[in-house]
Amino acid sequence: MESSMKPLTSDIGLYFKSFKLFLERSTEHQCMEKFIDENLPDVVTSIGKKGAPCLNVLGVGSGSGEVDIKILGIIQSKHPGLPIHNEVVEPNLHQITKYKDLVAEKSQGLNISFTWNQMRSEEYEKQNKERKESRKFDFIHMIQMLYYVESVPDTIKYFHSLLETNGKLLIIQSSDDGGWQALWEKAGSRFPTKIDFPGVRKVLDEMRVKYQKYELPSDMDITECFIEGNENGERLLDFLTEVADFMKTAPPDLKAEMLRYLRHPECSREENGKIMFNNDLHFIMVDK
Repeated sequence: MESSMKPLTSDIGLYFKSFKLFLERSTEHQCMEKFIDENLPDVVTSIGKKGAPCLNVLGVGSGSGEVDIKILGIIQSKHPGLPIHNEVVEPNLHQITKYKDLVAEKSQGLNISFTWNQMRSEEYEKQNKERKESRKFDFIHMIQMLYYVESVPDTIKYFHSLLETNGKLLIIQSSDDGGWQALWEKAGSRFPTKIDFPGVRKVLDEMRVKYQKYELPSDMDITECFIEGNENGERLLDFLTEVADFMKTAPPDLKAEMLRYLRHPECSREENGKIMFNNDLHFIMVDK
């Protein structure tokens, strides 16, 4: 790693500016909404232990909660009249604050209570084991967070162990053959943030659990990344590399390599004069 580069998360303001731009230039949330609207309702109909007074839901790495709220709304619609207790695990205080604001704005009419845990998933697991707590959940989701855990197999196995009878675990991540994995396999060793692209299906196969995989197309317009001095393009490059001010701090050879490789067919395609990054998503629904 070149010493002048710093992780994007070292500058929270820059991180959220880059993330906001990513959401504006990509179809990530639209892709998730399509899955939630079209596929999730049938899945969550069967969750819930017979005679239980409420449904327990756990979000691991929930961010600012936009996707969580949509998931909770679907669950509530399929189990009308049954209270939901939603537990949130999220290390970033700013994100939790935004999530709480979203709850205040959008949870009217929903019978949902919340518990907030500002911590990493490993800390949550450690805390539960120290307290000898064994709360079970009817639905657990881990959205775009397995890249950052200490051990993908251990994380999946632990949270799967928390599933109640008839429970479901939803894992959302970038496609195995998408642009993110190709890009980071090529250049990730030179970036300050270490990300592993997890072989989730291999872990699940070794666990011998049943699961269903859905793949939905998504893309991101990265055309501005190739316009020299374009601020939006620079912020998108920050997000793609997880480097704060990548174009200002990365060595010239790495900048040239990144721009060259982002155009490679493994990462992107050209369409109507635009360069579209492959942001396809996998949705993996795991049974108890």
